[in-house]
Amino acid sequence: MESHSELRILRMDKKNAVNSRLQFFDRQPRFWISLMLLLADVFSFSIAAFLAIAVRVLFNDIWRLNLFPQVVPVMLVSLVFFGLVGLYPSVGLSAVEELRKLVSTTSMIVLAFAALSFWVRNVEEYSRLTLGLTWIFSLGLLPLVRELARSLAIRFNFWGEPVAIIGYGKQGQWALNFFRHNNKLGLRPVVILDFNGTTHADAEVQVLQPVHHKGGIIQSMDEALFEAGLEQITGVKTALLITSDVPASFLNIMAGNKPGGFHRLILIQNLEQITSYGVTPFDFGGILGLEIHHNLLNKSQKTLKRSVDIFLVVFGGILILPFLFLVAVLLKLDSRGTIFYGHSRIGKDGRRFKAWKFRTMVMDADKKLKEYLDKNPEMREEWKVSQKLRNDPRITRLGKILRRFSIDEFPQLWNVLVGEMSLIGPRPIVTDEIHHYGDLFDPYTWVRPGITGLWQVSGRSDTTYHERVSLDEYYVRNWSIWLDIYILVRTVAIVLQRKGAY
Repeated sequence: MESHSELRILRMDKKNAVNSRLQFFDRQPRFWISLMLLLADVFSFSIAAFLAIAVRVLFNDIWRLNLFPQVVPVMLVSLVFFGLVGLYPSVGLSAVEELRKLVSTTSMIVLAFAALSFWVRNVEEYSRLTLGLTWIFSLGLLPLVRELARSLAIRFNFWGEPVAIIGYGKQGQWALNFFRHNNKLGLRPVVILDFNGTTHADAEVQVLQPVHHKGGIIQSMDEALFEAGLEQITGVKTALLITSDVPASFLNIMAGNKPGGFHRLILIQNLEQITSYGVTPFDFGGILGLEIHHNLLNKSQKTLKRSVDIFLVVFGGILILPFLFLVAVLLKLDSRGTIFYGHSRIGKDGRRFKAWKFRTMVMDADKKLKEYLDKNPEMREEWKVSQKLRNDPRITRLGKILRRFSIDEFPQLWNVLVGEMSLIGPRPIVTDEIHHYGDLFDPYTWVRPGITGLWQVSGRSDTTYHERVSLDEYYVRNWSIWLDIYILVRTVAIVLQRKGAY
């Protein structure tokens, strides 16, 4: 009888949980998400083809819209392969992994069509220039339009698959907050099954709390839940199982052949020190094994990263050299002092080096900072927390502009060229900041610090120091060339938005 009363409580909650979410979108969320992304990709390919034809016009060609049908087969095949590699609906897929799949799949299809045109010997009839330009434009448009589509869908509450969080201890609370703050992943928690009975009321999430007795949760409750079907009780088809926050008996059943009726079950384990990328699963007689590929130990990957640094610095530096000369002249005219400012930083393997910047502060900046903090003791806490001031009295008029657009860091291209820094990496820190890192200082020294990095594309000066340290650790443990590409693209967008810079 006790097990039946336990089940009735859950069924009473089921009415509230399901009715509040029985919207048109929530009935088939993956279908509608896939459709939105599919339309976004069709739009991207169409605009890419239009721009390719427009570029031909700029070079004295005529408008040849008859070239557009040549792009259609490339688009259709690409869309099919996008589906095969999991880009529809891309639920739970990180931005870095999505970028990798978009770029690699599109490039593979374009190369295949180019090779096919030679094979069938219709090169004269098939415009390789249009195909190549469409490919280049699509590499930028595909991730951009997808990002815009997600943002628009989120704004109108038309995004995200409803999911149930099973288990709500420390790790479950993290999962709820993480997916709420990272809603573009497409996993929207709407139900929590809390075995601890400690969940507080939440306006956005329905909470199911099995009743505790003196002896703990009743023995037959697990079986009763599965007999009713957790998917039917919660009203959702996907569950996130927090392995550390559920009873062992419940976990054993979920790991067996009775997954509670859920169509999709995602296990979340506390493996913070293990990289999320380059993991290969193995089946050892029913036991899951994970092989971890740490890219920082891969010589070819490190060589590739260094080669990309040198290539971009040399060719990019030549292009912006006149602009850098102009900035140097303006600095001389704006305020008294040197053009460049070098500050000792900690680099790879703990070695000290001098990181160069355009000078953005007045002379005797340290003295002026001390005087300012003495007169404004309330600002000491802001300085103590982030080592930055939103309204720093030391910064010159031109310095504010240089910092806002991150132009002051351009001289660090020299540091990259000589091998002291990388274009992408952790923030270069000073000796006084080491204590903030604690045990994480050692991983920090595994790589060269970067001109830009995860900190800069995650809020820059608006992030707390603890968050900066966590971002540096994440970068080191999860580094890949695709993560660097993602950060580089995001950096351009963040700088143009002037977000979090001061």
